[in-house]
Amino acid sequence: MKALEMGIYDDLDTQTQPILNVDIFASNVIIFGGHMSGKTTFLKTLLVRMHQNLQAGDAEETYVVDFGGNLGEYGKLSLVAACFDNSNEENIRRIFKTVESRLESNIKKLKSTQFLETYHESLEKKPLHITLVIDNINSFLSDERYASYQDTLLKFCRDGLSKGLSVVFTANDTSNGLSKFLASFGRKFAFDVPPEVYLDVFGMKINEPMKNAGRGVTVVDGKPREFQAFLPFENEKAEFTEFVDSLSGLSYVAPVLQGFGEELTTDNFAEFSASGITIEEAEQAQDVIAVGLDYYEHLPILVNLKDMRSIGIYGKKKFGKTNLLRIIINSIKSKHPDYLIILVDDGRKQLEEFHDPENPKSIYLDKIELLTEFLDKYGYYGKPGNRAFQEQETPITVFVLQNKMLFQSSGKNLLSAFSKMTASAEEKGYYFIYSDIRKIGNSDREAEGYLNNSFSAAFLLDNIAEFISDKGSRSVFGEMDAKELKTEYARCELGDGYFYDIDSDELKKMRFLKS
Repeated sequence: MKALEMGIYDDLDTQTQPILNVDIFASNVIIFGGHMSGKTTFLKTLLVRMHQNLQAGDAEETYVVDFGGNLGEYGKLSLVAACFDNSNEENIRRIFKTVESRLESNIKKLKSTQFLETYHESLEKKPLHITLVIDNINSFLSDERYASYQDTLLKFCRDGLSKGLSVVFTANDTSNGLSKFLASFGRKFAFDVPPEVYLDVFGMKINEPMKNAGRGVTVVDGKPREFQAFLPFENEKAEFTEFVDSLSGLSYVAPVLQGFGEELTTDNFAEFSASGITIEEAEQAQDVIAVGLDYYEHLPILVNLKDMRSIGIYGKKKFGKTNLLRIIINSIKSKHPDYLIILVDDGRKQLEEFHDPENPKSIYLDKIELLTEFLDKYGYYGKPGNRAFQEQETPITVFVLQNKMLFQSSGKNLLSAFSKMTASAEEKGYYFIYSDIRKIGNSDREAEGYLNNSFSAAFLLDNIAEFISDKGSRSVFGEMDAKELKTEYARCELGDGYFYDIDSDELKKMRFLKS
C-alpha cells in the first residue's frame, strides 16, 4: 500500500504546498480536535485512501471501534472487518481478541523479521496488515468496561508496527491517561484545540492555525506545519454508495466480523446468521428448535429434543428466561400438538400464559402436592410409601418445572424421581424443562446432585463469571473457572446469555431470539 495522500501542507521554507502523505505501515496515527473540528472526517479520508491505494497481493484488515458514533456506514468498505459502536462490550472484546489472533499469526510468519522488511518483497503470500481504529479514544479510556483492555492496547501501540499492526486514534485532548500512549505515535495531527493541547501533543509551542474547516497542524521533518485536510468525497451522500460498489474488484476483501446491533428476531435471523441461514433452514429436522445464534461464528443454537431430554434454565429476573421458554414451548406445540405438556407452577403463576384450559393436552399444576399426586395416579412415578403403585403406559410428555419448592429440601423426593425418570426418558418419551432454577439449600447436596446429573443441556441468562462466584458454584456451571470466564467473555447485554451442551462439554455465548 502506497502512502496515503491526506491533504496539503504549507512549506514556509520553499513557499510551496506539497502533498501531505501518511504511511500507516511506518507510523501509528493520532488525530486531536474539538467537537466538529474535522478529526472524524480525517479518519474517513484515511479509510477511503486505504482502499484506493491497495496494491495487488496486499492483504489488509481494518477494525473500527466507533465511540464517536459517526463511522457506521464506513463499515461497508471492503477492507473493514468490523465497525462496532460502544453499545455492546462483547463486540469490542471480539475486535481485541481477533486483532490479537491476527497479530500472533503475523509473528509466527515473520519470525524475527520486521514487517516492512518483508512486505515489499516479492512474496507469494505477504503477511497480513492490520489497522485498529478507535474514534474518540478518550471515551474508550474513561469507560470502566474497558479498563482491562488498556494494557493490551498499550502493547498494540508499542509493538504492533514491527509485526504489521497500525493503530489510529482520534482524541479530544490528552486526558484519561492518553499521555502514556503518545510516544508510540509517529504521526500526530491537531485541528482546532486549546493552546495547551498543542504543547501536550507536540512538545513545542505551536501557533494556532487559521480557523478554516479542515485546517490543522502537524509536524513535517521536525517542523510544525499547517495543513489543509482533504475531504473523502466532494459530496459524501451522493458518492459513498457508488464508491462502495466500485470496490468489488479489490484483490483482498476482509472477512466480516458480524455483530449484533439490535434484537435478534425471526425477521432478521438470516441477516445476522452465518451464510444467511434462515430459521426454517435451521429447523429442518422435526425435533430441532432454534433459540438464537452464537456470538462468534453466528451459527444457530439449537435445542434438539431427541438429544436433550432434560434442560435447565438459569438466570436473573427480567433477563429473558420467560422469552426463551416461550420459544421452546410454542415450537413444541406447533411441531408436536400431540405431546402432553404439564406445567408445574407456583404462586407466581408465571406459566399460566402457556396453559390452554380447553386443550386436554395442557395440564396446569400450581402445587408440588398436585404434581406428586398426578405422577402417582397416572403411572409415571409412585409417591413415597405407595407400595400399590403400578407403572403405566404414558403419552409423550413435556414437564415444564417452575415451582420454586422443587429447589427446597421439601422437593428432594421429586428431584430424585425426575432424575430416575430422566434415565429412561428416551424409552418413555419424557422431556424435562427446569425453567427457573433456584439455588438449593447449602446443606442439601443430595438434591443438588439429582438436579445437576439429570441435565443434558443448560442455558444461563446472566453474566457467567459473576453467577458462578455469587450463587452458581454448585450449579452445572460450578466446575468452570470464574476468573478465566471473566477474561474470556464480556458482560451480558439484555438478550445475551450462554448455552452449555453438557454432553459435549461445550460452552457458547449467544444472542437469544426474541419471541
